[in-house]
Amino acid sequence: MKPIVDGLKNLYNRCIQLERVNFHERTAWHDLLSPFATPEFVLLDSQNNVLYRWFGTVEAEEFAAVLDPLCKG
Repeated sequence: MKPIVDGLKNLYNRCIQLERVNFHERTAWHDLLSPFATPEFVLLDSQNNVLYRWFGTVEAEEFAAVLDPLCKG
């Protein structure tokens, strides 16, 4: 997961904040996200509402389809 998160950070760090949350560690993020599976990626808005979830193997194009529009401008 770390290489995927690092890659997303490199592409989108100018417009979104990314956090890596360990599925097996009980943290505030874990409690907020209530993860269903691993790997899992969750997009939140500024009020921590879930906007989108990805599960399992995710292609770069799947992330880009959702994240690119957020980073335009």
